[in-house]
Amino acid sequence: MAMNKSNYDYEEIIEHFGKEKIMSRFNTLEEYLNIFIERSKFKNNVMISYSLLNQAVIDYFADIDRLKNFHHIEKINFIKVHAYSAYWLLRRKPIQIIDDNDDTELAFMNENFVASYLLQFLRGENRGVVIKKTDRLDYDEFVENLKYVLRYRMVTPQMLETFLESYTAGRIFERSIGIEDET
Repeated sequence: MAMNKSNYDYEEIIEHFGKEKIMSRFNTLEEYLNIFIERSKFKNNVMISYSLLNQAVIDYFADIDRLKNFHHIEKINFIKVHAYSAYWLLRRKPIQIIDDNDDTELAFMNENFVASYLLQFLRGENRGVVIKKTDRLDYDEFVENLKYVLRYRMVTPQMLETFLESYTAGRIFERSIGIEDET
């Protein structure tokens, strides 16, 4: 069922996805945000704005609903889940400064969180991976570039999706190096 954008009602989103699913997504993101804030040097300078987090979650589900309706699909893949979640977290900026200081990194807490969120997705089940010393410089440059893009470039959910898909393709290519054609 295609929705008329002018009559779009967020109550329909809650009805369509169910309060439990929306609350589960909210709670998961809240947990990630709390862990990130607790580990940061700014844990006493920031807080989660629950109204902004709520809006990010509702916007995420509204986008997913439109996407599913447009493409006539039942489920979306895990990459889209993370790309659209990251996008709306970046747009809504649920981490809010409550005690400002002169550290410029404080102004970019939301972008740093989204970078961390995306990197966590890229690691997948390999949470305890230690980057080799020989690869540390390249990895650090990758992380800094990701943060730069999230801070200063026009970001779309589709761009984030392409970024995550590219990483997946890169891992496939890496595993395939030196393997003879099996077809």
